[in-house]
Amino acid sequence: MSLNEVETLSTKAARGAGFSWGQAEEIGRAARRIAVEDGGWGFAMLSLVENAHFFQPPDLARVARWRNGEADVATGRPLCPIRTAALLLDDPPPAGVMPLTIFDVGLPIWLDAMLRRSKMRLAHPVGLRTSRADVVIERSVDIWQPVAGRRGAVDQQTLTALNSFAVRTYVPESERSRVRGAGGVRVDDE
Repeated sequence: MSLNEVETLSTKAARGAGFSWGQAEEIGRAARRIAVEDGGWGFAMLSLVENAHFFQPPDLARVARWRNGEADVATGRPLCPIRTAALLLDDPPPAGVMPLTIFDVGLPIWLDAMLRRSKMRLAHPVGLRTSRADVVIERSVDIWQPVAGRRGAVDQQTLTALNSFAVRTYVPESERSRVRGAGGVRVDDE
């Protein structure tokens, strides 16, 4: 698949799994990064959408501890990497609390991929198959630049599973749309 196809399918699958459209678009861009850097974007994407309901969003008390430089406290369920990244990107932690240690992040490859559009990085690399991990976020001097001209490989079984999430975003056909066919009854030639 082209990287644009990777991003588009990932966006739709994420929305089909229950993420908001804004989060889904960020997931699509992160999937593109994973496809370029790690190659296993399909496995990572399927893991994310299949487990989306299991992750816990960061609560206000936990975020306050991060911002105050206090030790993090795990809660039992893995922390959502998408919502955590969105929170960190929207309101970056003060420089004085960096490096920031966050416990029990689910699928930390997604946190890493999403943070790459900022000046934050995971201090230690995580693998595609890492399901939960404690992570250390540090400042970085460079920001990831988009790459073009590559392709993202995915096996047919994973592609079928991702498409099953993507179809949840489609508007169902109506009797009127079936009669009219795609594009309606008249040609728009403006």
